Amino acid sequence: MTNEEQNPLSIIEEANSKTLDYFNKTYLDNLERVQKLKTELFELDIQIETLQKTRELYTYQGEDRRNVFSPLSDMREASLSRGNQLAEQIKALEEAKESLENRINQLEEAIAFYREQVDMLSKAGKCIHTILIGKDDNTNSSSEEQDNGIEFIETADQEDSTLHNYTMLQLEDYDRLRCATSLNRNVKEELISNLNKLDVLKWLLHSDVGRAMVTLNELHNSQENILKSLDRVLFQLDYNTDPKQPIWDQVDKLVDAYQKAHPECMIDYSCDCTEHELNIPSVITTRLIAMLREIFNNIFKHSNANKITAKIFISSRLIDVYVNDNGVGIPEDYLDRAAWHSGLHKLHETIYQLDGKLQIEGDLISGTNVRFSFPIKR
Repeated sequence: MTNEEQNPLSIIEEANSKTLDYFNKTYLDNLERVQKLKTELFELDIQIETLQKTRELYTYQGEDRRNVFSPLSDMREASLSRGNQLAEQIKALEEAKESLENRINQLEEAIAFYREQVDMLSKAGKCIHTILIGKDDNTNSSSEEQDNGIEFIETADQEDSTLHNYTMLQLEDYDRLRCATSLNRNVKEELISNLNKLDVLKWLLHSDVGRAMVTLNELHNSQENILKSLDRVLFQLDYNTDPKQPIWDQVDKLVDAYQKAHPECMIDYSCDCTEHELNIPSVITTRLIAMLREIFNNIFKHSNANKITAKIFISSRLIDVYVNDNGVGIPEDYLDRAAWHSGLHKLHETIYQLDGKLQIEGDLISGTNVRFSFPIKR
């Protein structure tokens, strides 16, 4: 039996490692369960909203005063009956939604507990390893600290990599679900509603021309809203970004659009390129535009700034970005305050994917400073 096997601390370290693996796996499994339940919750919300809109149409048809010769007069009782059926379905779905929300809250409490255990066991593992290094290595203290630091950083990086990868998958799923939900709620459901209104319109033309004109105007407004919803979804999908155009032209176009949309805010902007024959991969162009868009959106939404300074450096090997606003600043715990699917979380994860560095800091005096850079790998 070797000295390491006889060492009680080695046994404790192994037990701690296995316990850490268990809690870490349980933590990730619960995160996955919550995400699936939230997906079900989204779908329930969509079903409830669809049924509510359909019920409103039936209620409208049933309660409308009509001429006794109206072709719809015999359908009043059937419409009211259908409306009552829809009301019962909505009530059942709302009860299921409440149960689902309670389950999500319970799992999120469990997730917080498991996360605490993971953090505690990680710290315990570091302490145990430090003691083992001290007992097994007779070198000076600086060497011990250096060895211990390297070991702990590698362990943290390995753990962070797992969490980062999971978070990035969650964010991708969330973005897809958000686009799908928007298409379903603002396009598909509106089209279905419009078809119902067209049926109502045909009947109203025989019984109430005035209400028919009101319904016709509603249809027109609905079509305009559908077009706006489609534009928003296309924007979320980066459809307006043309990676075939030079990267600096894409950045110029983005900043110019923000300047026109917010004339009250002065944007001091420069984009320096060391080479004008750059062949930047399209994925880099798309990600850079998305990150800049996120930063500018946060500024105009939260900072109350009237001046923005943006400096961008682009070369064949590196992209370096600095953005400052003279707004109210940003708290140090902004990531804890923001929702897990917020744009700032997405910004951090994108930088991690690109193997880059990101720094965000600010206060009431200097505003908010955002600095990020990442290498261009081919």
